Amino acid sequence: MLNHLFSIDRRYTFANFIVGENNKGAKLASMEIAKGMSRTNLLYIWSQSGLGKTHLLHAIGNEIIDSQISSRVIYVPSNEFMREFTTASSNNVVSEFRRKYRDMCDVLLLDDLNLLEPEGRSATREEIFETVNYLLITKKRIVITSDKPPHSLRNFEGKLISRLQWGRVIEIKPPPFEVRVAILKAKCAERGYKVPDEVIYYIAEKISGNVRWLEGALETIVMFSEIEDRTPDLDIAERALSQLNIPLKNVDANKIIEYTAKFFNLSPKEIQSPRRKKNISMARQIAIYLCREMLNLSTTELGRIFGNRDHSTIIYAIERIKQEKERNSSVQMVLNSVREEILGESSRLNGKYRY
Repeated sequence: MLNHLFSIDRRYTFANFIVGENNKGAKLASMEIAKGMSRTNLLYIWSQSGLGKTHLLHAIGNEIIDSQISSRVIYVPSNEFMREFTTASSNNVVSEFRRKYRDMCDVLLLDDLNLLEPEGRSATREEIFETVNYLLITKKRIVITSDKPPHSLRNFEGKLISRLQWGRVIEIKPPPFEVRVAILKAKCAERGYKVPDEVIYYIAEKISGNVRWLEGALETIVMFSEIEDRTPDLDIAERALSQLNIPLKNVDANKIIEYTAKFFNLSPKEIQSPRRKKNISMARQIAIYLCREMLNLSTTELGRIFGNRDHSTIIYAIERIKQEKERNSSVQMVLNSVREEILGESSRLNGKYRY
C-alpha cells in the first residue's frame, strides 16, 4: 500500500520547457533547486491551470535522477498524499507512511496543493505542515505547486501558510503571443506535424489562454486535416476551433463586465465599485466568475480589475458562484444568458470563429 510511487514522467525536461518572460523565473528557480544551488530548500510555484507547473516538477525530478543518482525523489499529487495518509491512519501504519515521505525522501515534489482546501482535510494539512518542517530541518528539498499563492489558500492554517511563504514563491503567468507560437512549433516538431506558419499564428492569435488549450487546438486541427486528407489551412483551422470550448480573442474583462452590468441594469463602474448592495455584489461575483472561466485570469489580475480586491475576496466570489450554479438554476440561467450575449458579439467580430 505504501510502496506505490508515482513515476517521474521522462517526457518532461528543462530542455523542452518553452521559456518566455511569463515563466523564466519559475524555470530558473526550478533548475537551481534541482541542482542543489538554491538559497532555500522550499520552492512554491503557483499559476492558473495548464501553464507548466507539473512539467517543471517532473523536470526537477528528471534532473535529479540523471545527475544525483543517490537522491530519492518522490512525486505525488496532493490528493494522492491525502488518500495514502487516510489509509495509513485507518490501518494504524502512519509510522510507515511518515518513514516513506520523511526518512526515505530526499526531494518531495507535491503537486496541486490547492486540492487540500476543503474543510474536511485539516488532518492532511497538518500532516503536510509536519512533513515540510521535518524535511526542511533535515535539509531535504521540497517543491510545491498550487493554483494560487499561499496566503490565498482557503482553510489553510496560519502556521502552514507562514511556512510556505518562508520559501521561494514564484508565479507563472499566461504565455504571451511569441511564447504561444514557440510552444506550438515545438509541439509540431515533437509530433511530426506539418502545419504552416499561418495556421500556427492563427491559433496563437485566437487562443490567449493556457498551454493545454493550445495543444487541444493543434490536435483538433491536425485531426480535421487528416480526416479531409489535406494540409492544414486557415479554413480547416476556423472550422476546427469552432468545435472547442476555448476563449475568444475578442473577449476581454471589460466586455464581460459590460454585458454583466447590462443584464443586471447596472453600470460597469458599479460592478467595479466597493458597494455591497445585494444585486451589485451578485453581478460582481458573476462577472468575476465569468472572467475566470472564459479568460483564465489569475486572482491577482482579477483583484486589480475589480477595484483592487484581495485574493481571498476573488476566490470567495468564484467559489460562491461555482456552488450556487449547482444548486440554483436561476444562477446557471444568468451565467448562460450573459455568456451567450458575450459570445454572440464576439462571433460577429470573428466571422466564423465561435466559442
